[in-house]
Amino acid sequence: MDLSLEGKIAIVTGGSKGIGRATAMALAQEGVDVAICARGLEELEEAAAEIRAKTGRRALAVRADMGDPADIKSLVAATMAELGGVDILVNNAVNSTAAPFMELADEDWMNHINVKVMGYVRCSREVIPHMRARGGGRIINIGGMAARSANTLTNSNGVTNSAVSNIAKNLSDQVAADGILVNCIHPGTTRTPRQDMLLERQARDANITVAEATKRAVSHIPIGRMVESEEIADLVLFLVSNRASAITGQTIAVEGGAGRGMHY
Repeated sequence: MDLSLEGKIAIVTGGSKGIGRATAMALAQEGVDVAICARGLEELEEAAAEIRAKTGRRALAVRADMGDPADIKSLVAATMAELGGVDILVNNAVNSTAAPFMELADEDWMNHINVKVMGYVRCSREVIPHMRARGGGRIINIGGMAARSANTLTNSNGVTNSAVSNIAKNLSDQVAADGILVNCIHPGTTRTPRQDMLLERQARDANITVAEATKRAVSHIPIGRMVESEEIADLVLFLVSNRASAITGQTIAVEGGAGRGMHY
């Protein structure tokens, strides 16, 4: 399937590992030049080097904290200067604390909201003028199934993931006339470094092994396994392509059938 992405330019936040890294690689494999950002420079540069080596595309590593408005402006400015534009934004960065409600301090809540909710807002606000100048673009918000289901250790995740889904719909209505399409993806239990941290906490709380915690985590998933980061990236590819030119304002779950709610 020709996705017509050759020569496009993308920013992927939280691009040094997990879903962000898989997405940046998948985009580059389709001919997209990518700018990836994260707070840890060493892992970020390793990811960019791997993308360049495997795809031959330009991959720009920019150290940036999505909780810092100045860093976001610098990220977009660097992308414009080095790569020449922005056609695609994948909002993926997150910094959360896995803990029960009574263990979460105000700082834990506000950090998560600032990085994920306001970070997504600020990144989108920063790139939209550049997308308008290029005749359109695509924005993807990576949320999470905590928006639709409760879990003892994902209190702030539920709040932020619900918010970024809502933002995608509200924003999509306002920029569709500019050729900019905005959608949200809710990954389910996905194999990422952050998921490993959550499983370790679950194992500790239940006094079981991580292997047993993992078995419990996938027991309710109809496909019988975790989602892979590359499977999230595959949906991103479709949504940012011309094949999805009539899809905007939607939130799509990739969770192996684990969700129990019905959303019409």
